[in-house]
Amino acid sequence: MKKIYYYVMTLVTVLSLAACNDEWKDELFMHSVSFAKNGVYDIHMRYNKEGKVSYQLPVLVSGSTEIDKAIDVRVGLDTDTLDVMNYERFRDRKDLYFRLLDEKYYDIPSMTVNFPAGSNKELLDIDFKLGDLDMSEKYVLPLTIEEGPGYVPNYRKQYRKALLNVLPFNDYSGSYSATNAMISAADDPGAGEFSMDTRNAFVVDDHSIFFYAGAIDEELQSRGKYKVVAEFIPSGEASTDGIVKLSSPNPDIHFEGEGTFLISTEMDQVLPYLEHRYVTILMEYEYDDLSTITPFRYKVQGSMVMERKRNILMPDEDQAIEW
Repeated sequence: MKKIYYYVMTLVTVLSLAACNDEWKDELFMHSVSFAKNGVYDIHMRYNKEGKVSYQLPVLVSGSTEIDKAIDVRVGLDTDTLDVMNYERFRDRKDLYFRLLDEKYYDIPSMTVNFPAGSNKELLDIDFKLGDLDMSEKYVLPLTIEEGPGYVPNYRKQYRKALLNVLPFNDYSGSYSATNAMISAADDPGAGEFSMDTRNAFVVDDHSIFFYAGAIDEELQSRGKYKVVAEFIPSGEASTDGIVKLSSPNPDIHFEGEGTFLISTEMDQVLPYLEHRYVTILMEYEYDDLSTITPFRYKVQGSMVMERKRNILMPDEDQAIEW
């Protein structure tokens, strides 16, 4: 009896394994589509006042099998996610909200990404034209992958959402070390000095940037009153030094200042293709802080330094610029 039971169980096990081994032939695999990066992330593009700058956003197809026939993935604008994200992050601080990038600043030739059979990565072409974009605000192009035949958006961890934070750059924009730019009372320098660790500089045009004066925080509600525009004027053609013309668009802070700049480069000691480029601004300026009943005048004197790493084997527009 035990032998009969053993044989029966063995037969059932073998048949079960055979069924499992063939099961995949009858399964229908639904492919999921996602962006290579999700959530809010920065995209840095070379500033071009007159012309467009092209960006290619990677779109991925994942699944248990390769796609055996072409599929068309539809991408759409997603303002609802932008609204929800802004409220969750900043609540009632609407001055800190990411702004929806106006249609005049970008063009997407086709909102459909075609995947040929066997492909798992394609690119969505986006053309930006950011000539007069005011970088005192933060701008986002919010995109989502819409549902369609032959695929589903990847709902895991919001991989179907891409909120592109647009950051144009020029030769002088970026994150500067500001520890040597000392801030003090203009009328009483001996009262004490302090400095900021870093100071971000944003594009104005090809040869100009702006940053916020003194210790003005980038999240201060009134930060727009304290913009300092720095125009770089080389001493000669292809020169690595020159004058920095400092000014402020706000006459109420009674801004006065002057500066110079120096650019130096050195090759990396380990990676022979990597160039380190340093932009040093030497400056001295004064401005009025309007946050008190009687304006308080500050003086800033010293230097700020930005390092940018550049791959000399790549075209300038393809450089991976990071802050």
